[in-house]
Amino acid sequence: MRRFLLSLTLAFSASAADWSLEKLYTRPFVWGTAPARLTWAEKAPTLVFLWNEEGRRFLDLYAWHAPAKRRVRLTNLEFARDEFNPLPDENDERLKASRMPSAGLSDFAVSADGARVAYVWRGDLYLAQADGSKSVRLTQTKASEGAPAFSPDGQRLLFRRGGELFTQHLETGFLVQITEDPTGAATWSPDGTRIAYTKSSPGTTRTQVLMNYSGQFARAQSFNRGVAGDDGGASSRYVVASTGGKPVQLQDAFPGQRARFSQPVWSPDSRSLLVTAVSADHHTKQVWVLDAKTGKGKSVFEARDDRWVSAEFEGWSPDSQSLLIASDRDGFLHLSKVPAAGGSPLPLTKGNWEMDTESFSYPPQWIGDQIVYCSTEAGTNQRQLYRIAPDGTGKRPLTTRAGLNVGAMSKDGQFLAVLHANLNAPWDLFVNNERVTVSPRPEFASYDWPKTEFVEFPSRADRATVKAKLLLPPGYSPQKQYPCVFFIHGAGIASSVLQQWGSYLDLRFVFNAYLANSGYVVMDLDYRGSSGYGRDWRTGVYLHMGGPDLQDVLGAVDYLKARGSVDMNRLGIWGVSYGGFMTNMALFLSPGTFKAGSSWAAVNDWENYNPGYTQQRLSTPAAHPEAYRRSSPITFSGNLRDHLQIVHGMVDSNVLFQDAVQLTEKLIHERKPFDEIFYPQEDHGFVRDETLIDAFGRTARFFNQHLKP
Repeated sequence: MRRFLLSLTLAFSASAADWSLEKLYTRPFVWGTAPARLTWAEKAPTLVFLWNEEGRRFLDLYAWHAPAKRRVRLTNLEFARDEFNPLPDENDERLKASRMPSAGLSDFAVSADGARVAYVWRGDLYLAQADGSKSVRLTQTKASEGAPAFSPDGQRLLFRRGGELFTQHLETGFLVQITEDPTGAATWSPDGTRIAYTKSSPGTTRTQVLMNYSGQFARAQSFNRGVAGDDGGASSRYVVASTGGKPVQLQDAFPGQRARFSQPVWSPDSRSLLVTAVSADHHTKQVWVLDAKTGKGKSVFEARDDRWVSAEFEGWSPDSQSLLIASDRDGFLHLSKVPAAGGSPLPLTKGNWEMDTESFSYPPQWIGDQIVYCSTEAGTNQRQLYRIAPDGTGKRPLTTRAGLNVGAMSKDGQFLAVLHANLNAPWDLFVNNERVTVSPRPEFASYDWPKTEFVEFPSRADRATVKAKLLLPPGYSPQKQYPCVFFIHGAGIASSVLQQWGSYLDLRFVFNAYLANSGYVVMDLDYRGSSGYGRDWRTGVYLHMGGPDLQDVLGAVDYLKARGSVDMNRLGIWGVSYGGFMTNMALFLSPGTFKAGSSWAAVNDWENYNPGYTQQRLSTPAAHPEAYRRSSPITFSGNLRDHLQIVHGMVDSNVLFQDAVQLTEKLIHERKPFDEIFYPQEDHGFVRDETLIDAFGRTARFFNQHLKP
């Protein structure tokens, strides 16, 4: 009997999940790599997407031929070398020892007939057959090429080289330079005769420097980056013949202002273009329809907001007579149909729910006699796809499985590609319910991922309802008391309270799951500013970030106290980016509430941050200096009395390393104890396995030291 029991024990141990950080954060990750960038061909049921089926970081190209239900891998470039365009760390032995795993491909286009895919690798253009038969190199230049786009007939390829636009005939090789000035995004007219493009000029030019000390010699990488209060960049839009020639400039909304404009969108009949403009103060949005020949046009839709407008989505009807516009001017983001010639909008959707426009989602599609869109109608923690008629009737769900369902329909309306995730499964791709990818590794199923409990509670600010979820430790009992760590999601926008394994970002979710498995309750909430909850919630931080949203976090503290299963003397808090900012605000403005906080990549002074994001929420430092003062953690660092850990990448190009340095300097001056960890080669989101293991390990030990008996 003893031998039998020993055998059972050994068998269980051999199959038990390894919850060490070394296992969790060593690629290939057990949860795999999610498919991304679903792209249907215009005139064929061929779906092209990015994926790594081995679970590593590098994204390669795949095609799904829907009628045949056949998946084809188009590229295999993760370990390929290019002697003509080597990476910097391939020729520096010191950098090579700590090189970053490549993100892989991202820039690609599919021909209208679905037969070919153009893509960019290391700044050169390649052409792959969608059946996987071959891939050829089109360019080998020191100038970087990008943004490939097939002409509608598939004969020419539009691309950008050194800021200029070129077209190349794929049969004859004939190369035409289209522009003479640096340009931005560009699109073909549906009839292939013209190209619309954007030309940008920087606003207030500031040269920022990212320092990398890891090689034999320190390297300074300079880039242009404005700060709060700077003038934003200006842009102008043009139409030019696809054979070259004199361009026609499109009329500007808000003349004399440095307004923000969308890329022009062609009408299906190639006669008009749609452009969305947001005023420099972010209070007004206009949708313009412009004549492609003359460049003249008019505003056919306007929305105003005394905080900041939502600029989400606009598109054309198939007959070029109507526009499909998303706006939250009535309180929630909904679709309306607007005559292209101007006139009253016809609301198509309504209710206390929203269209989904988050980064993981896909825009609405008008295909024939149906409009396909994704929304939160089934609940703020779900995403479901729906179809509706262009007059607002006949709405019905296209997906019903609990969790998140986002994706796109083939242009013939016959095949629906859906990325699906739920509480037990990460993102995977399905087409007409046929499974196309299996992303998790086999050992994923051996993990007892923490139970999720969805809760809600009133904010301290105004008693508004805050949605949240708890990750519960193994064997959780309401009669016991547990330490608790709050996770504050980043971006200020986005959402984390979702019926999704890997909610918001999988690397951070897995660390939260690790904490739960280690005996912590984890509180994860959608504070004010999070997406999916309507205009008032979206703009609730106007002129005071770290104000009402922090009161939402403190409402969660009140909820846990009443719940009774959390030891209120053992609360921790952590987050990245905006989550790091909120961690610092919580420690500095509510001292004694959280015993320990780990602040990753935090904005500590909003005057250091980029003008677009800050001016939406705080206006400018000149107009509202008090808004910047009361929204910046560095103002209140003298209140620190709990344990603080500062974590930052030294080559962070989003929240610059200076924010960590300036807070460090002030805390030293104020004689406040704190811990700090800096990562010399990491940007805003950490990438290397060893960095993730080290950073999450230090943070876990920090919480264990201060929150566990």
